[in-house]
Amino acid sequence: MVEKEISQYSLDREELAAIEKQLTIEVGLHYIAIIEVVTASESITAVELFTFNKFEHNWYQIFQEVRLQSILFDINYASKQIFINGFQQTIIPEKFYKNDLTHHFLQILHGWKSNDLNYDGIYIQNKQIYIASQLPADLRQMFHVSFSEIPVYNSLRKQIETALKLGSEFQNYWHIQFYPGSFSIVSLQQQQLHLAESYCYTCVEDIIFRLVSILNTYNMQTLPLKVHISGILHESDEMHTAIKKLIPDVQWQPGFKGEQILIEKNYYPEHYLQPFFNVVL
Repeated sequence: MVEKEISQYSLDREELAAIEKQLTIEVGLHYIAIIEVVTASESITAVELFTFNKFEHNWYQIFQEVRLQSILFDINYASKQIFINGFQQTIIPEKFYKNDLTHHFLQILHGWKSNDLNYDGIYIQNKQIYIASQLPADLRQMFHVSFSEIPVYNSLRKQIETALKLGSEFQNYWHIQFYPGSFSIVSLQQQQLHLAESYCYTCVEDIIFRLVSILNTYNMQTLPLKVHISGILHESDEMHTAIKKLIPDVQWQPGFKGEQILIEKNYYPEHYLQPFFNVVL
């Protein structure tokens, strides 16, 4: 069920004790990524990526298979954190964020139950917003039982922060990250957060449909638009070609400093693992 797609480690990662490192586990609909970071230098020393079929979700079994295949999972690190990515979610302004009212609103709008919700806050231009996510009950229960002392955040928060930093010079800006079976997009207009959402896809047409829909919904067809992309795709892919035809000014997300990425870099293009790096750097 679970396949280990990527396992990249720095050659000297064992020279530093686990007590000097942090482990990040990112859980998506179709994947689990595990990233090891040296705390003092904020440098990445290991990355593992596991994929699975979302229609066969038994989260206990998935995590057990990941644990058996992972070199990193059971190491006693100084600290650990979990990020969730791509689950049903919505953004709530601070003025509407009151637990009882929020739960009632989300239950009416999405049918979400309050005990399966995760919240993550982010400050944008001195205003706080919250990302509410609905997690499968068995995943939420497993977090509660097996990772009870580990904080759970939302990857979309980190992508919003990345987009605000990279898009500060552009009137209209998109930041798109591609994962196994899904992609997430953050849209800025006049430095204001316009859209932050994740979508599943099974083919190129699904992606183009979503992007065209966003362009049409917000009347962005004729506006100058800068787009940075990264993640699980290659320049020769049909997906990349189709996006370039739709939006001419598309570039790979700028890379990180060399000293921040200590794993071997010869196996994948620089942009390939950036969505996972964005979570921790």
